[in-house]
Amino acid sequence: MRSIIANMMFDVIDRLDKISSEEQAFAELRKVSDFFGLNAFAISGIPEPHEKMDPYVLLNGWPEEWAARYLERQYFRIDPVIQRTLLSDNAFVWSDALDPASVDKRALDFMGEARDFKFIDGFSVPIHSIMGFRAIVTYAAEEVDMPQEGRSALHMISIYAHNKIKELKSDNKPQLVKRSVQLTPRERECISWCSEGKTAWEISAILGISERTVSHILENAQRKMNTTNRVQLVAEALRAGLIR
Repeated sequence: MRSIIANMMFDVIDRLDKISSEEQAFAELRKVSDFFGLNAFAISGIPEPHEKMDPYVLLNGWPEEWAARYLERQYFRIDPVIQRTLLSDNAFVWSDALDPASVDKRALDFMGEARDFKFIDGFSVPIHSIMGFRAIVTYAAEEVDMPQEGRSALHMISIYAHNKIKELKSDNKPQLVKRSVQLTPRERECISWCSEGKTAWEISAILGISERTVSHILENAQRKMNTTNRVQLVAEALRAGLIR
């Protein structure tokens, strides 16, 4: 039986799949943020250091003054959350992953400015593709208090929301050629169990195959779907209608 958080996650994904406007997507993410006690959010691609961030912003749920200041000063170049996002595709809570002692004075000054807007902690989801695309879905709060299941659910929702927004901005043309990707029945089965939060070991016990075989099946599916981790794989498979 699915938990309350798992049911919420699949309900949100189902609603995101049906929306037809950026305003609706914004409203859904606002509800999700409120559910997890988060104050603000944004979805954006990550530009190269010599570029400006403005064209990369897909959805802006920051306070207007902070958003304007961030873009005017191109703070992504010193933002430690962005720098952490470039290093790994694992979702993270800021207070867990960022050590103020390891950042320079400019980054510390930036963090001090963010605190003025009560952005003391947050949760960020890096999105990387095998082809080198980089993006972030990020949330801010005074304090982040989410169980691991909540973090996993928000990770999945964030990837799904990012891809939906990209689709809406391209006049509802699906961004993913993954809709034509052919997954084997076993790959679909393993991904479906992943969507239920099962580990490779648990899936191996359920299917009666080795854990190594499960990992190999999932790695093959990730390559087919141009994804870099299992959460992203599940989100993409759901978006493409390859699993339910």
